[in-house]
Amino acid sequence: MLAEDRLKSFPTESEIVNRARAGQAAAFDELFVLHKDGVYACLWHLLGGDAESVEEAVGAVFLNAYRSLQGFRGESAFSTWLYRIAVNEARLRIRQKRRWQLPGWLSLHGPDAAAETQQRTQNPEEQFVRAEQDGKLWQAVSALPEPYRTPVILRYMSDMPSPEIAEVLGRPAGTIRYQLSRAVQILRDRLGSEWAK
Repeated sequence: MLAEDRLKSFPTESEIVNRARAGQAAAFDELFVLHKDGVYACLWHLLGGDAESVEEAVGAVFLNAYRSLQGFRGESAFSTWLYRIAVNEARLRIRQKRRWQLPGWLSLHGPDAAAETQQRTQNPEEQFVRAEQDGKLWQAVSALPEPYRTPVILRYMSDMPSPEIAEVLGRPAGTIRYQLSRAVQILRDRLGSEWAK
């Protein structure tokens, strides 16, 4: 079988979405498998690395997507629509968490996300330096003001292109480009000029 024929045998995302909308549970399972890691990574950063909260949020995102699938009009990619649900879920959880926290009990230090995502190396010194750098970057991103933090997480930590970020957040593309540029400048100021995009 030629490579072209093999590619034709794989359904497109829109075909999978159409099957899921028609009530095929296995099709929605395929969508879950395709997008769970990306949604998890996005929520990990948006929710500050609280594993329990992230797991609950991922479940809520896919449950909301399943329940709302008939309302998905296909004006954007399914992944864009799904990330919009994820960002809204993160915002909801952050608001709820703030309501229950007492002033003065808030911690400005995020979890050590570097320990979760760090690549293993043979050299312990390199591993230590990388963990320290990742920790500093995580703290700097966590400290960004909100108009900048979410676009940075979606762009650099979830590898989403700027036009899709604009769709997910419902902001003009020019605004997203400005917010990313400004955020990079803030991070460079905080981390030093050696930090690059």
